[in-house]
Amino acid sequence: MTTRQLKHYVENPKIRSMRVRSWFHAVSQASGLTVGELEREFREEGSARTPRSCIWNKYKRGEVVPRSRYQGDGRPKLVERVEARYPGTEKWLFSPLWLLADVAPMEMSDLRRIYEGLPPRIREYFILPPSLVTKVFWRCPLHSEQLLMELLRFHTVEDLVAAVALIREAEIIQSRPLFQYWILAIQNLMRQVDWGGLRNSMIPRELREYLQRRWAIG
Repeated sequence: MTTRQLKHYVENPKIRSMRVRSWFHAVSQASGLTVGELEREFREEGSARTPRSCIWNKYKRGEVVPRSRYQGDGRPKLVERVEARYPGTEKWLFSPLWLLADVAPMEMSDLRRIYEGLPPRIREYFILPPSLVTKVFWRCPLHSEQLLMELLRFHTVEDLVAAVALIREAEIIQSRPLFQYWILAIQNLMRQVDWGGLRNSMIPRELREYLQRRWAIG
């Protein structure tokens, strides 16, 4: 599940700015290009005009969301064209991390789609094997300590997604003990996460401070 999949979702402007700037930073790191060079490299195909003035500066500042998916004639839009040249950059724009960090209401069905999109080593802690899934039950019993050891062992961004999802789940089911447990756990995770394409950017710090305010954690 990504930011493109939650119906009736009105995105918090701070979250939108962070995710667009994350995408820009990942593209900048992967390409090694300046803003001007990115303007020239990804101007509209077949256009003889000069690149749109300062549009990549607007991405850099998180002011404009880049166009994605495909045009009516099947041609890819900007995000897909960038992804084709610099694989792995698109995920920063559409990571479920941004949905989870936002204040918009979520349901268990939303979390299920996020859990199902996690890497298999994490997903197995949340989703029952297909043979055991029923029309009603799909969730594994939660073994918090064992799961936390797994998340701290690898400390990828996907591990952070799982932890933030568990905080949102605790809100949905109104479990104060689970909420408090994962609030404490996430502080350790955020200090250890390998941010990959966001290394040397302000985004990890900014997101950490945002979540601290969001859930009043120290």
